[in-house]
Amino acid sequence: MIDRLLQAALACASLAFAAAAPAQIAAGKGPIKLIVGYPAGGSADVQARTLSDKLAAELGTTVVVDNRTGAGGQIAAEYVRNAAPDGLTVLLANMHMMVMLPLTSKSVRYDPVKDFKAVGRIASFYEAIAVPAALPAKDVKQWLDIARADPQKASYGVPAPGSVAQFIGYRLGAEAKVNLVAAPYRGAAPLVQDLLGDQIAAGITPIADLVPHLQGGKLKLLAVNGATRAALLPDVPTLKELGQPYFDNLEWTGLFVPAATPKPIVDQLHAALGKALANKEVQERLLKLSSNPHPSSGDELSRLIEDDLKRWGPVVKASGFTSE
Repeated sequence: MIDRLLQAALACASLAFAAAAPAQIAAGKGPIKLIVGYPAGGSADVQARTLSDKLAAELGTTVVVDNRTGAGGQIAAEYVRNAAPDGLTVLLANMHMMVMLPLTSKSVRYDPVKDFKAVGRIASFYEAIAVPAALPAKDVKQWLDIARADPQKASYGVPAPGSVAQFIGYRLGAEAKVNLVAAPYRGAAPLVQDLLGDQIAAGITPIADLVPHLQGGKLKLLAVNGATRAALLPDVPTLKELGQPYFDNLEWTGLFVPAATPKPIVDQLHAALGKALANKEVQERLLKLSSNPHPSSGDELSRLIEDDLKRWGPVVKASGFTSE
């Protein structure tokens, strides 16, 4: 009798375990596709490839970086939104994909809050205001004064239309009552080349694009966003220090999965991401990209997205910008 009861109990336990098993990413199952919305060689791609081996070791399966480029990251986000919620399709997204695109493009068919579960933040990074060395401006105020006096000096380059950089410039101009005009480029590289060649009066772009060019003395960095100074640029003040209290939040990257993904899988991915970001080699590689390792919980990242949407929504609306 006892043996039969024990066998029945073990059978029930086995059934319960089998029912729970799909809520974990099984070792050897896969591969996991880490989806990146930008081309190979870019900063998002390098972040993904930096993390992939460490994530694979923690999760017990292969992690393959899959670049699905186009529409500023929309194609990648929509692909992951529609993927099976089994933990085998993970999106590496940035603030542009999850905040700025939904605010600026009517063609976006995903909701960054409802259609995804955040796994956790990877890193944060700074934007900087740069001017050619020849421009007689030592700080942001002097740059704005020059732009106010000479409309031909009022253009500022940004690496993409509808980027955070564009709306940093718009808000700076609106607060100072200067008609700054955004000049969108196709990427940061041509913008930086025009700054180096004194072809445009100013540019706003992530510091990763600017740091390699500082030693030659052809560029001046007037300010960065963020609540504290960038570790790589300790001599460059924040906009907050200069009396602009609107630019504390940095841009960021993070991992996301489809909204229906079970919590145990999200937790498993989050734990693997945390261990990967604790690795010194990973930290050093991220810092070389001018990205600060900045892990967070999924809930914290979700709240950050909601805060960013509330912060930038009115600015985008006031600017009148639309990508259509």
